[in-house]
Amino acid sequence: MIDLTASPLIELRDVTLDVEGRRFLDGANLRVDAGETLVVTGAPGCGKSFVLRLLLALPGMGDIPVSCTGDVIVAGQNVFDLTGIHLQHLRRRIGFVMQGGGLIENMDVRRNISLPIQYHYGEALSDSGLADRRCDQLLDRFGLSHLGAAGLRPVALAHEQRVYVALARAMVADPFLLLLDDPASGLPPMSARRLCEHAFGAPLFADALPEVERVTTPTRVVTTADPSRYLDHGDRYILLDQGTLVEIGNRVAIETSTDPRLSGLLHTTVTPPVVDHA
Repeated sequence: MIDLTASPLIELRDVTLDVEGRRFLDGANLRVDAGETLVVTGAPGCGKSFVLRLLLALPGMGDIPVSCTGDVIVAGQNVFDLTGIHLQHLRRRIGFVMQGGGLIENMDVRRNISLPIQYHYGEALSDSGLADRRCDQLLDRFGLSHLGAAGLRPVALAHEQRVYVALARAMVADPFLLLLDDPASGLPPMSARRLCEHAFGAPLFADALPEVERVTTPTRVVTTADPSRYLDHGDRYILLDQGTLVEIGNRVAIETSTDPRLSGLLHTTVTPPVVDHA
C-alpha cells in the first residue's frame, strides 16, 4: 500500500547497479522527504537517468543485462518486491519526463497526454470527459492550446513542444512523485525558465481521480548535467560521481562549492538536446 506519510518518502539503501558490466551505482544511499525537490547532477553518462528508473523498478533498458542489489523504497514499499497490480498502482502515481519526451509517435498529442488516465483509471471513471478536460487545462496553462487539435502527431512538434507534452502527460494523473530527466536541456535560457515555472508549479485540477490521495506539493527528483538550470527550484543538490551519491546541500552550498567535480557542471552553455541514456 502506498504510504504518502512515509519518512523519508524515497530511500536508496546500499544500492549497487551494473548495466552491461559497467558499474553506475556502488553502494549508493539516498533519502528524499515528501514535497522536496532534489536535483541529482553529474557528468554526462555517469548514470543519473538510472536513478530515476530505479524508482520505477526499471533499472535497465530493454534486454540490456542488468544486475541490481540493495533496497529502493518509495512511499513505504520496496519497489523490487512489488509485482503485478501492486507495481502498477505505484507507477500510476509517478509522473516521468524522459529526455526527448518519450512520446508515442502513433498517438496524437491529446492521446499522449491523457494516456495515464485512460490506461490506469479508464474503467473506474464515471466522468468520461475528465481526461479531455485535464488535457485542455494543461495545454491552456502552457499557452499551447493549439496542440490539442485532433490528429496532431508528435512528429509535427518542435523539441520544446515535445517536452511540454511529455510534462503534461506526467502531470495529468495527480502524481505524488515527478521524475524529471533534465527537461530544460537544449532550451534557450528564457524558454528553460518558462518551462521550469510550469514543471515546478502547483497542481491545478479541481476534479479528482477515483481513489487517489492527492498531495499539495509533489516530490520531485530532477537529473541534469547542468544544475544551473534548476537553481531557482531545487531544495537540495546531490552529485553522482563514480557510483556514489555525494551530498552537496542547498543552492548556496552548490554555488559556493570549491569541489572541482562541480566546476565543469555549473553555468554551462546551452547545447542542442542529446538523449543521455545514463
